[in-house]
This record gives sequence, C-alpha cells and structure tokens, in this order.
Amino acid sequence: MTKFLLSVHVLAAIIAVGPVTVAASMFPAAVRRAGPDAPSLASVRLLHRICRVYSVIGLAVPVFGLATAGSLHVLGDAWLIVSIVLTAAAAGVLALLVLPGQERLVAALEGVRRCGVPRRAWACRPASSTCCGPS
Repeated sequence: MTKFLLSVHVLAAIIAVGPVTVAASMFPAAVRRAGPDAPSLASVRLLHRICRVYSVIGLAVPVFGLATAGSLHVLGDAWLIVSIVLTAAAAGVLALLVLPGQERLVAALEGVRRCGVPRRAWACRPASSTCCGPS
C-alpha cells in the first residue's frame, strides 16, 4: 500500500504542481504582450485558468503525502514537518497573492478590451465594471 500511495503522491505532484509553476511563470510575460485583441487576451485567460484548476487538483499532493508518511510511520520526523510548512507557505502564496493578482490583471485587460483605456492606465489598478477610464 505504501508504494501505491507514494506513486500517487509523486504523480500528483508532477501532474498538478508542474503546470501551475509553468503557467504562473508565463503569466507576467503574457500580460505584458497582451493587447486589446482577442487572441492575446485568450492566452492570458488560459494561463490563469490553468493556475486556478491545477491548484485545486494540487490539493491531492499533500493528502497523499500525509497518507504515505502515515504508512511509513514518519509523521513526527523533522524533514516531514519542514516539508509540510513549506507546502503550506507555497499554497498560501498561491492562494493569497498569485491567483488574486492574476484575477485583477485579467479584469484589467478585459476593461482595456471593452473600453479602450490606455495600457498605462490599467497597469496600476483593476478595471471598473463601468467603462469610465482611469481615475
């Protein structure tokens, strides 16, 4: 059973954490390249969606990791506690900083597309629901 849990843990880490890492690192460059045209905005939306969906799928990684650690009887080991703390910190950064920041930038880009607000105006604040331009 331990081998199965470890295999699922490693596969979940590769399948879930990898896409989030790549999409999150590509997102800033995609935002800089994005303009009011639909294809560039679609790529920014896609990268944000990948981050959102795969971060939820990534919840399987610590679940199977803890199950594996329990079956190996290493729940109190220092390396595991450090791993749990680092995983929680990474999840917190993703949930509290990265994903909300991406949502604000996607909303701002959509405002540029709808309203034609210049890039410098939307770079500092999210777009409003009404197309009234920068404040």
